[in-house]
Amino acid sequence: MDPLVFFIVLASLYGILYFFDRFFKSCMHYPYDAFLKNTGLSINFMSLHWHTSAFNRTLLRWGSAGNSCTRRVMITSFNVGVLVTFSLLPIGLILLIATIFSSGEQDSSSSVSTPVGVPVQLEILLPGVNLPLEEIGYYVTTLVLCLVVHEMGHALAAVMEDVPVTGFGIKFIFCLPLAYTELSHDHLNSLRWFRKLRVLCAGIWHNFVFAGVCYLLISTVGITMSPLYAYNQHVVVTELTRKSPLREERGLQVDNQITQVNGCPVNSEESWVTCLQNSLKLKPGYCVSADFVQLNDESSAISHHSIDGQLQCCDELNPNVSCFEVVEDANGDVPVELPQHVCLNVRRTLEEVTEHCSSGVCNEGFCLRPLIRNITAIMTFKRTNFRGEKLPPVIYVGHPWDVTRTVEVSAFVPRYTFMKAAWPDAWLLLLKYNVVFSIGLALINAIPCFGFDGAHITSTVIHSFLVGRVDQHAKRDIISLIITSVGSLLFALALLKVAWLSFLRPLL
Repeated sequence: MDPLVFFIVLASLYGILYFFDRFFKSCMHYPYDAFLKNTGLSINFMSLHWHTSAFNRTLLRWGSAGNSCTRRVMITSFNVGVLVTFSLLPIGLILLIATIFSSGEQDSSSSVSTPVGVPVQLEILLPGVNLPLEEIGYYVTTLVLCLVVHEMGHALAAVMEDVPVTGFGIKFIFCLPLAYTELSHDHLNSLRWFRKLRVLCAGIWHNFVFAGVCYLLISTVGITMSPLYAYNQHVVVTELTRKSPLREERGLQVDNQITQVNGCPVNSEESWVTCLQNSLKLKPGYCVSADFVQLNDESSAISHHSIDGQLQCCDELNPNVSCFEVVEDANGDVPVELPQHVCLNVRRTLEEVTEHCSSGVCNEGFCLRPLIRNITAIMTFKRTNFRGEKLPPVIYVGHPWDVTRTVEVSAFVPRYTFMKAAWPDAWLLLLKYNVVFSIGLALINAIPCFGFDGAHITSTVIHSFLVGRVDQHAKRDIISLIITSVGSLLFALALLKVAWLSFLRPLL
């Protein structure tokens, strides 16, 4: 979705909710207040808050279910979570420093090759990871999932340590989701330091485990989707942009299955890109019969193009024809039946082709190679429909970038007509974002920063290990405050750097 459309729609929904909230509170005060109290909803300007205690009993059953062996496994898991959290702390600090001091500039070679019209990207706190802004709907959904998993980790660990869970809630501040778990602070602070760390580190550990589960689903997506989709056999066209040069009546259509590009077999998205690149590099030849050449040759006087010196044997004003060169075979022999250069209609010639050739050897006919500019390639797309029936090939003369930029394909070929190839791609993209965001959320929460788990973890560690050296509680609080302030400063600088690279600098 276009980010501007997303923000406008979201702002409109907030405006409608806020209007009706004010209206119902003034007209039907008591019933509406009772409704809000029973549902736990709270509507404010450009924000939405939901709080509930309905999951308390469920969490209590989950935490107390199973035998002693199950409990030992869960306790061991949370112990591992404490170790993982402390190992993530230096990694998170290094990433923050790298984000702050990285140049954020592209080198000259990459800036020259970057095409015009690339969508705006959002740079996050993981250096080298940029996210296209038009996929903001995926980000919001991913953040909600990651935050819910994070808070469920705290809740389960609290139940395991007999800390009462008093509620659970989610806040939406415009498009930014925030989740929280309400615990009894008196019970939490009365725990011994390591048991308290289990509760504090459980959210980070659950994000880490969730990232591993999502990565496992990504790795096995071909198996899990196999009942509904054939994976990595061909690619299917899922979308053609409005400006795509292949949208014509004789061009590609949505749901077409691409099997070959210039004789190069296409069985995955990687092979699709490789075949398109090879069409520009390899310049394949075509096996054409001598009778066809003699009947359709439109050759004119041989000349050279005035701009790039390209040899011409056709009328330059006719865009449908191209000059072809007869390729010598492996023995260096040139067929005497044909001249060295002939002018042929591109579409009719490629429809007559029996096979591709590279060394000048053809089982039938002679090998002809088109003389076109280095930035142009002739691409022949062989395709089938949903039932596997062959369709007329699509021929396009242009740059492969025009195809990759305007044609979206998927490696998931539906087995049934009601299935769409875009669905597993959307699921796969959501899983990838969950991996990135879960790891990022785990790293950031491990940093000692105000409002994050790292601040509470730092305070717990300092008050537990400095008791013998720093007797006064206030002094230990000052040490914890200094460490947390340094971490918060680093995080604020990194956020400013991200805001500059993603939003402010593109506007200047």
